[in-house]
Amino acid sequence: MENNNFEMISFEDAEGILKDENSSIFDIRDEVSYNDSHHSNAIHLTNENFSKIVEQTDREKTILVYCYKGISSQNVAQHLCNLGFKNVYSLNGGYKDRMVK
Repeated sequence: MENNNFEMISFEDAEGILKDENSSIFDIRDEVSYNDSHHSNAIHLTNENFSKIVEQTDREKTILVYCYKGISSQNVAQHLCNLGFKNVYSLNGGYKDRMVK
């Protein structure tokens, strides 16, 4: 099996993904932060719902993962790649209030 790796992406470069309704956006921050503010298309990915969401997501779909500062999202992005997802990105620098649409 080929080892697939995620790609770090800047907010500016991620704008196309954020606007694409066919992509999946995963917010891995805590529940309070997610409820306070998140991108309108983001799914709150938690330890509790991870398996279910992964099962329901097309492995060919473009996925953008973001966290607070862009560090934890790298681990999740690589894990998704290890599970067979092909087009995975981690948002460099993490969540910004300007992401709210």
